[in-house]
Amino acid sequence: MTSKVDKIVDLSEQLDALSAFAADLDLQQLSPKTLQTAKACLLYGLAVGVGTIKARPVFLATAASHISKDASNGPATRLHDDTKTSVSNAAFANAVLLSGRVQGDSHLCGHLGGVIIPAVLAAIEEARGAGSELLAALVAGYEVALRIGRDHASDLSRKGFRTTPCYGVFGAGVAIARARQLDSTRIRNTINMSVSFAAGLREHVDAGTEESPFQAGFAARNAAHIVDLIGLGVDAAASGLFGAAGFYQAFGNPARHDYGARLTKELGEHFEFTNLTVKRYPACQFVRGIIRGLAHLRTQAEGQDPELIVLRLNPYEANFIGMRFTGPFRSSAQTVMSAPFCAALAWHYGTATFQDLRIFDNSAISALVQRVKIIADDNRAVYQPLVTVLLKDGRSIEWSEEADANSDQMSWESAVDMTHQLYDEVGVPRGTADDLITCIDKIEHSATIDPLIRQVCRSTRTNS
Repeated sequence: MTSKVDKIVDLSEQLDALSAFAADLDLQQLSPKTLQTAKACLLYGLAVGVGTIKARPVFLATAASHISKDASNGPATRLHDDTKTSVSNAAFANAVLLSGRVQGDSHLCGHLGGVIIPAVLAAIEEARGAGSELLAALVAGYEVALRIGRDHASDLSRKGFRTTPCYGVFGAGVAIARARQLDSTRIRNTINMSVSFAAGLREHVDAGTEESPFQAGFAARNAAHIVDLIGLGVDAAASGLFGAAGFYQAFGNPARHDYGARLTKELGEHFEFTNLTVKRYPACQFVRGIIRGLAHLRTQAEGQDPELIVLRLNPYEANFIGMRFTGPFRSSAQTVMSAPFCAALAWHYGTATFQDLRIFDNSAISALVQRVKIIADDNRAVYQPLVTVLLKDGRSIEWSEEADANSDQMSWESAVDMTHQLYDEVGVPRGTADDLITCIDKIEHSATIDPLIRQVCRSTRTNS
């Protein structure tokens, strides 16, 4: 029988291995497909930012940076207005930008690209690092954060915490530390200090308030300050992740679940970030199949309206905060999480766009929302809803997301496709999108990331 002491020692050794992996990661270790997926994450995350440029949180983040008098004369670039600023301010503002339309890359651990990408861009700019180092730091940040969270995320969510900022601070901190070429001891210290700054609650969903993108911003900003302190020699509790009062204990139930069992499993051989998906719609990742299914079924209805829409979901999804909300709707924080609203929207329009998810007074959609029924079904896997529509003429039509459906898998092809879709939506020319795609496709050969920053700022200025 393994004792508690043995388990702590084992987790300590795994954390050492994880930190060494992040410090020593070489792009030559990555297969061509894995490297291309890393570039896809970067491309997709930045394209989402371009698609968010006119969202209210972006302007609020800018106003807040001016109030703090941290808006100019720094080494990093605020992407939406090409302003030079501090690393922490750029990380904050750009994380809000990449997170403001709820469409970042997706994993059960959250939407971590919206935190990690802004943090590593600012740090690499400051260090005058090469494109290859940007990719290495990006992979290190993703991999550490996703491995810390992948067996823990459901328990964290059930306690009311939000995965994106809670795991994002780990990923952003590791990415910045790697960009600054800190050794494995200081990367481990970064991880251990991050446990004290992992924060963000889901209450804003029920309240219909605006915290969501700012949670990502604070996670990225806090990560920058954490690495500043680690660089100055500050130590953090070595057992911060797994101790009696550590992260796993406070944010979960380690007596029932072994969160560290896969922390370093196949480390350097299998990369968890290759399991990321893109989001076709700017809504909760749990409703993507619902939107797709209703958009398909409406084409079979022959003009008939639904009497009832039945959504059979995995119980974790069905009971997730906000999923059952039926109104009244006052904000996008509520609509993007509501399965009934997204179902009604998809039936009405055949899709769910950024603008449609911000229309709260459409009487036809409001009426249909009340005819949506959610059933928690243990036979449905996560991301595999069964959608049944009972039509007013008595017919029943059905659609289900199959296990092998992979059209949303993060890949270079899906990232390019989504980049074009996002640029088209906000009216940025295809040629500008193609220039960004070409730049990122060759980023590992770039001596600096200045060309990348210029291309993103060119896109945001076109859209502003």
